[in-house]
Amino acid sequence: MPQPGGQPGRRVLCLYLPSFPTDRARRDGEPAGGAADEGGFADELIADAEQSRGRPAWAARPPRVLTRQSGATVFVEHACPRAAQRGIRPGMTLAQAQAIAPELLWDEHDAGGDHRTLERLAEWALRFSPVVEPYRGKALLLDVTGCERLFHGEHNLARQAADGARRQGFQARAAIADTLGAAYALACAGDEAALVVPPGQNSAFLAPLPPEALRIDPQVVERLDAVGVRCIGDLLMLPWSLLPARFGPQLVLRLQQALGEVFEPLAAHVPQPPPAAEHALEQPVSEPSIVQRIVLRLLDELLARLVQRGLALRRLDCVLVFEHAPPVAQSVRLSRGTRARCHVSELVLRRLEHTALGTGVVGVRLVARDAPRWQPAQGELFEPQDPGGQQQLGVLLDHLASRLGHEAIVRPSLVDDHQPERAFRYTPVCDAGLRTDACPTVRFGGAGVTNAAHCPVPARLIERPIPIRVIAVVPDGPPTWLSWQGREFVVTDAAGPQRIETGWWRGPDVRRDYFRVSAESGEQFWVFHSATDDRWYLHGMFV
Repeated sequence: MPQPGGQPGRRVLCLYLPSFPTDRARRDGEPAGGAADEGGFADELIADAEQSRGRPAWAARPPRVLTRQSGATVFVEHACPRAAQRGIRPGMTLAQAQAIAPELLWDEHDAGGDHRTLERLAEWALRFSPVVEPYRGKALLLDVTGCERLFHGEHNLARQAADGARRQGFQARAAIADTLGAAYALACAGDEAALVVPPGQNSAFLAPLPPEALRIDPQVVERLDAVGVRCIGDLLMLPWSLLPARFGPQLVLRLQQALGEVFEPLAAHVPQPPPAAEHALEQPVSEPSIVQRIVLRLLDELLARLVQRGLALRRLDCVLVFEHAPPVAQSVRLSRGTRARCHVSELVLRRLEHTALGTGVVGVRLVARDAPRWQPAQGELFEPQDPGGQQQLGVLLDHLASRLGHEAIVRPSLVDDHQPERAFRYTPVCDAGLRTDACPTVRFGGAGVTNAAHCPVPARLIERPIPIRVIAVVPDGPPTWLSWQGREFVVTDAAGPQRIETGWWRGPDVRRDYFRVSAESGEQFWVFHSATDDRWYLHGMFV
């Protein structure tokens, strides 16, 4: 039905992500393969079990917070639902949060990463509506007027949007209403995964919600609470002419926008196309040298555009358009962002050597599919390093990858896994880049991997634990003597145990008690007692 001050029959969907910052940090911090696949499968099993008991999926995850530093103090900026359930709130110090939850996971808040991820979600949401706006850092607003016909009704549209966001690792609630304000309020303060308000019934659905759902200032919410206004229905019973004098003009404006008396537009997000350069030919060309000259000229144009926008090149797609055949795309992936024309051109021309030109090329297009921000290298003041070392290494790795394949050039990286031999994975260099950080960004407040300075795992880890002979005073206690490689060691000091157990979905059960022991000769060993076979093993040595 027509809305006063609005558009006739307008419908707005709000996809609200209540714990978006912590969900993004958890999702981006989890590796994409190897042991992470097993961990992700385990998380799904646990989440399914929790949901079958009537508990939300986040109840099975460890508490996580994002922090900001002010001076010498670290404060909590965002807390996941599990951390909030434990009493951790934004604004408290990290030390207070760790006292409440010793197993707390924490990391620095990356506001830029949140912004970029929300923009990518907005591009993903274009499948539901041509008008999408990222809103307030935690929501997407979509004008879905008439779009319900493509999804067999508004209920299916809202459900598919919420389910799609959850499959990408984000908690989500969706609501469809006549106005932007009503849809946001219902998605933000409601408890339904997908809610659809029938046209013209905004006020009935808004009445039980708290006033803060109207996007008003927190000070106004406190003043409303002081006079006994606990829900929007209480506000609707008051004379609106008296509200601005006591609570300011924003309150009445938000009420009018939510009820459709004042129109509130959406600022559509327009995704920026990737940098590209193209050339169309008047007649087909089958001479390789001519095609190569065109590619090199387009590469100069593309690199110049990247420099103007402050970007670098990580992946280049070269598309050849034929007259009587489908287009052929050759992709060049780089280990680090670069602007070196000679390096990129050599890789592109090498890929074109293996491309049959057939009946002739009528068009060439170069597209920078991955163009990160340009980060120029800065020399060290007190520890001089070769400024071209990383660049030369990247050139070497790119040449090897072009000959052997991108999946053949890998680098190890640490992952969050309590079982030591599974706490790493191999990642293609073209995906991981030439990062210098060896430890995960996630910090652990309790047992487990923290950072290089406080890592309880030894620097030298044996790939396969070695059985050893051990004498212990008590069965579950630390060893007092051990024998390895024909040598006997008397233990003078021992720390532990650190118990590690894995779930049934990981295969054979792993139940170990780890000890860090020091011998009289000065060596320090990392040994464990296996509860599955009642034997002792050596797993590493401390340097």
